[in-house]
Amino acid sequence: MEYIKKTAEGIAKHALEVISRVDKEQVELMVECINEADSTFIVGSGRSELVGKAFAMRLMHLGFRVYVVGDVTTPALTDKDCLIAISGSGETKTVTIAAETAKEVGTKVIGVTTDISSTLGKNADVVVNIDSKSKVPWKYYTSHVLKGNYDDLTPMGTLFEDSTHLFLDGLIASFMVRLNKKETDLEKLHSQDR
Repeated sequence: MEYIKKTAEGIAKHALEVISRVDKEQVELMVECINEADSTFIVGSGRSELVGKAFAMRLMHLGFRVYVVGDVTTPALTDKDCLIAISGSGETKTVTIAAETAKEVGTKVIGVTTDISSTLGKNADVVVNIDSKSKVPWKYYTSHVLKGNYDDLTPMGTLFEDSTHLFLDGLIASFMVRLNKKETDLEKLHSQDR
């Protein structure tokens, strides 16, 4: 139980610090892109994809048309859509290829990454920097390991993925306020076993 509590406290503290440093202007641009898009597409790989799918589900509950890249029912991107691409390193091939393809057809690309100078960061119209350790530890090494902030209890992309999940859940709450939606409104689009 000691490790569970220690790790949960560390992740929560880290996520709050990271989220407080996210550029507010980029968040507003992200909100604007989602609001104005005909459809929102989300792409990620591994755990980042799972975080993206959780966000996609909540956007759907709010009434947005949303698709996860790779699902068999996902249509083609258009210049009236937006793509949210999630990659800690910003170098995940499936994610960077999706972002490049989206740019070619005029789709707005929102990158969520730890590295704004990465391939994803350079191809994105909007970049949300979740400044966490990703699976590329050498990029994190000099700024965090040498200062004693590295913890093996949060391996590989855990800090990025958990921080991104909390950021995106906070963004859903922001949409709820902006759209004057209540939990009962979201429940109408929530699939339930009855």
